[in-house]
Amino acid sequence: MVTKLVLESVSKVYKDSSGHETTALQDIDLSIEEEEFVAIVGPSGCGKSTLLSIVAGLTDATAGSVYFDGVFDKRNPRIGVVFQEHALFPWRTVQTNVEFGLEQLGVPKRDRAQRALELIRKVGLQGFEKKYPHQLSGGMKQRVGIARALVIEPDLLLMDEPLSALDAQVRLIMQDELIALWETVRQKTLYVTHNIDEAVALADRVVVLSRRPGKIVRIIPIETPRPERKEHRHQVRLMEYAEEIWNTIRRDAEEAFMEG
Repeated sequence: MVTKLVLESVSKVYKDSSGHETTALQDIDLSIEEEEFVAIVGPSGCGKSTLLSIVAGLTDATAGSVYFDGVFDKRNPRIGVVFQEHALFPWRTVQTNVEFGLEQLGVPKRDRAQRALELIRKVGLQGFEKKYPHQLSGGMKQRVGIARALVIEPDLLLMDEPLSALDAQVRLIMQDELIALWETVRQKTLYVTHNIDEAVALADRVVVLSRRPGKIVRIIPIETPRPERKEHRHQVRLMEYAEEIWNTIRRDAEEAFMEG
C-alpha cells in the first residue's frame, strides 16, 4: 500500500562541456495524495518535463529527494508513464503493446491477456486488439499508451503532455475520455501540460512553475467537482481559474517567448 508521493527540495542543475551550469529546477517541494490528480503548468523551459523525468527515475536530481511514503507490501512501487509521443512498438499489436509491462512483471500469459483486454475495453478500443500502430489514428495510439500505463496497476501515473500532438477537436474528445477513465481507476497522477484550460479541466490541483530555474510559485486547488466541469453553470468559475493561472505565469511566459 502506497500512501503518497513526496518531493523534497528537488533541484536539477545541468553542466555543459565547458563547465557552464544551468539550473533547471530549484527547491521543488510537493506531495501527491492517493486518488489525486495534480497538473503542472508553466512557461516554456520551466522544467516541467524534467521534473516528471526525475519522478519517473529517468533523470537524477542534483539535490533533494523523491520517495513514496507508505508500505509497499514487499514490492517496489510501480510507475506508469504516458509520453507526448505514444512510443508504441510498431511490430506489436494493440493487445501485445498493452501487455508489455505485464510481461516485464512476469505475469502469466492468460492473466496478462485478460487484464490487457479489460483495459482495451475501458479505453474504447475493443475490436482493435489485433491492429498494429500504423493502422490507428493519433487519438487511438494515445489510448493504447494510456492503457499500457494503467494495466500494470501503477502506484503513480505520470503523463507528459499526452494530448499535445492531437488536433484541437480530438484533444477535447480525449480530455473527456481521460476524465471518464480516470474516474474509474482514480489513480494518483502527475500530469504535465502547457495548456491551462486542460489543466483546469482535469486536475484537483494545478502547480504553477516559474521560468527557469523552475520554482513553485503557486498551487491552485480546482474545487469544482471534476465530473461537473462541462456543465454550463460552472463555466464562469473555470474561466476564472484559468485566468488566475495565466496571470500568474504571463510575465514569465512573455519573457520566455521573447528569448525564443
